[in-house]
Amino acid sequence: MVNREPVSIGIIGVGGMGRRHALNLHNHSGAGYVSALYDLNPVNAAQTAAECGKPRVFDEPLALIHDDNVQAVLIASPDASHMQYVMECLRCRKPVLCEKPLATHPDDALKILETESALGQRLVSVGFMRRFDPQHTAVKRVLSSGSLGKAILYKGTHRNMSIPYSVSGEVIITNSSGHDVDAARWLLGEEVKEVYVCGVRSHAEFSADTTDLLLMQLKLSNDCLASIEVFVSAEYGYEVAAEVVGEHGTAVTAQPAPMVLRQRQSRFSPVAADWLERFDEAYLIEAVEWVQSIHRGQIFNGASAWDGFMALKVSEACIRSFRSGHPEAVSAPERPDFYRL
Repeated sequence: MVNREPVSIGIIGVGGMGRRHALNLHNHSGAGYVSALYDLNPVNAAQTAAECGKPRVFDEPLALIHDDNVQAVLIASPDASHMQYVMECLRCRKPVLCEKPLATHPDDALKILETESALGQRLVSVGFMRRFDPQHTAVKRVLSSGSLGKAILYKGTHRNMSIPYSVSGEVIITNSSGHDVDAARWLLGEEVKEVYVCGVRSHAEFSADTTDLLLMQLKLSNDCLASIEVFVSAEYGYEVAAEVVGEHGTAVTAQPAPMVLRQRQSRFSPVAADWLERFDEAYLIEAVEWVQSIHRGQIFNGASAWDGFMALKVSEACIRSFRSGHPEAVSAPERPDFYRL
């Protein structure tokens, strides 16, 4: 076995999500350590550095990427910056884990694909953390075993407690449903070919342009289907569930409540308040396994640049369908062999 030194990780963006990644890597990853941080808010950077062994704090994100002491980069900065930073990591041939979305437009994601393919090395990973959620991975294992036969239908539910602002269906598609699209593709093992999206305003007091509940219907390759509900003002809590229907049965994610409470003639399980609570374990597993893959010189088993690109292409078609009120085709090339490894 080759002995390797721990991987030095630079993190760009240490607000809520980036700080969580930094703490997870600092406290749980023996294969790597946080060596550098950058955040537009210097207070965020200073506070996170104090919690993570006092790594070097950079004043400029590109300087962090170029620094010889940084071997890999985790990007948790605002969405519009992702493409630039990922491309810079590729120029430096450094592995990068980018929070979703990979870019804000499919054409920019395609440039990332082309650049990475030209390098001939899989360096880009995208933070679709449900692939590491124990409930979702349990369903994936059953499907991979073949005991359910062919997987035919994905049924997904994605509910938020509330939203602090009026929201359109297009905002939900852009900011929330990408995880659901990726989960459907990943669990069924197929590509989305056509989408149909409709939505409603759930509360009369919301503004007239609010569409906070979407129903997304997808046709995938190999005669597979998906139905996804995204409801961002469900009030009772944050909940994500998935069921896959196969030829010989179904597999459903178990609700990950830590306990059942019996009190005052009732029996119930608590529901998470937000995604950070619900997917706390998934974020930890994702970050640790990403660093371990770099340390071992292996391809990361999380979402690739191709998966990030396809999430954007499907979202693009979903927005067209939401506007037109009709099914819309997903126009995308065949998956390159480079991303079938």
